[in-house]
Amino acid sequence: MKSTNYQYISALDHLRGFAAILVLFFHGGHFIAYKITYGSTYDPSNWLKANDPFSALVIEGHTAVSLFFVLSGFIFTVGAIQKKISYLGFYRNRILRTYPLFIFILLAGVLVYPENFDFWGLLKSIFFMANSDTAIDGGAFTFVFWSIAVEWHFYLIFPALIALVRSRGWKSLLALLIVFLFIRCIAYFQNVDMREISYWSIIGRIDQFVIGMLAGIYYRSKFRESLRFDIQALLGLIAVLSVLFIFNQHGGGGLNNHVWIYWTTIESSVWAIFVLGYLSVTRHFPVFINKGLIALGTVSYSIYLTHFIVLDFFMRNDFDRIVTTESALGTAVINISLFIMPLVIGLSSITYYFVERPFLERRKGYIQEKIGA
Repeated sequence: MKSTNYQYISALDHLRGFAAILVLFFHGGHFIAYKITYGSTYDPSNWLKANDPFSALVIEGHTAVSLFFVLSGFIFTVGAIQKKISYLGFYRNRILRTYPLFIFILLAGVLVYPENFDFWGLLKSIFFMANSDTAIDGGAFTFVFWSIAVEWHFYLIFPALIALVRSRGWKSLLALLIVFLFIRCIAYFQNVDMREISYWSIIGRIDQFVIGMLAGIYYRSKFRESLRFDIQALLGLIAVLSVLFIFNQHGGGGLNNHVWIYWTTIESSVWAIFVLGYLSVTRHFPVFINKGLIALGTVSYSIYLTHFIVLDFFMRNDFDRIVTTESALGTAVINISLFIMPLVIGLSSITYYFVERPFLERRKGYIQEKIGA
């Protein structure tokens, strides 16, 4: 559903839909392939190795979360950078956008796994700490909740970041990136679990929001639909596939070393390059493709929050290998494509229309006027 606060950019819905589906293929690819290969509980230390950049995109599909974070930084900055904002309205809309489905699935997880109920864990999940080890465990229902917590950590500091840009300029965001690179360097030499702080927390993920913000500032001042940005889309795609393939060949998401000092910065930078180019190239898309991708993007939040529930159901009931190939990853991909993904999209359409949309319709404008108007 279109926001009343920002100029609608259909290409962003395309990218949200793509990111949500990529997360499905990432989780399904790893869990199903691991089950086929080892027949035991998933262990990320046995990380899959890609044969080419396209399989690397699936294997390192956790990068879709990075894309989501870049898009968040981008869209909020595009809307807010030159405007006065009612932040009470901003947070009201963010709650209406993220919490109805979040709470619905959280309660479902509590009902399905009552043995895991913990009052303080429930409060932590509700109050922006779902990425904590002591947040409530709702099995497949709460599997991706950690990223909603990190997203909210960005929402909470966004007013301060915009104020910083307005008072000090966009270069202040570059300085912030350097500060957090330095913080992660210190953490590394203090033998802190680098994957823990860089993957699961705002300490590592802030780079992705900030780079999204920088992309939003650039979009406001420099972007024009043109051949130049069309070419940038292609170059950005090549860059994304290349860095993911290289990352995978050196251990990928299973790594837990110095790479996590700077990986989130590199990853989000190539996504930002691609996003800016993609915003131009979509003008060439046929109307039916554009509408289809917008529809997918519309239910992307539901896809993201429900996909692992469906995947877990298929795996528990051994419905994940209806069609088999010689490759474990290939078997995973084809079964996701033919059976799991259609069900995920169908379920997501239901949760969108009956859980998300009634609350989305209650959102109000919070952008007041241009600064200096």
